[in-house]
Amino acid sequence: KGLTPGVSTKADVKKIFGKNCENQCDYDTDWTVNFSYYENNWIKDNTNEKGEKSVYYLDFKYLGNLRKIEIRPKRQVSFGKVSFPKTFQKLSRSLITDDTRTGKSRMITYELFQDSLGLTYELFGTTDYDNIKAKSEKLYKKGDLFSIQYSISKEQEKAMFILQKNK
Repeated sequence: KGLTPGVSTKADVKKIFGKNCENQCDYDTDWTVNFSYYENNWIKDNTNEKGEKSVYYLDFKYLGNLRKIEIRPKRQVSFGKVSFPKTFQKLSRSLITDDTRTGKSRMITYELFQDSLGLTYELFGTTDYDNIKAKSEKLYKKGDLFSIQYSISKEQEKAMFILQKNK
């Protein structure tokens, strides 16, 4: 039996990967696997064009269920020449780190390729500026695989949240 985001639990993860692999473990010599769960009562809100705010709460029956499976390579894996099908939407994500003690900072950009079923490939894009140097840090090249993630689809997620009624 496999794991399904939104359905599987920590107990299911332990059953398949062992009791020491609830949140993170070595999958094998080449990969690390991470698991995240709906552990707290998640809240989402939306504001429409009229300025009306809607608040949604995670249905309690999903608390403790698997939210995302993420695998990360331990060594560099180049996806630089991979061409994703049109069913994958391309997005960008930037991560900015500021060290207030030293005044140094870094900005890294990742390219994400997502399908409608919850599969995401996250590739290293560029380091736009970087004057924070860490000795133990991996050096990535453009197109290197950072992670592969499997989570619930946007459609499934909509069904998991309940609109709060205004009183």
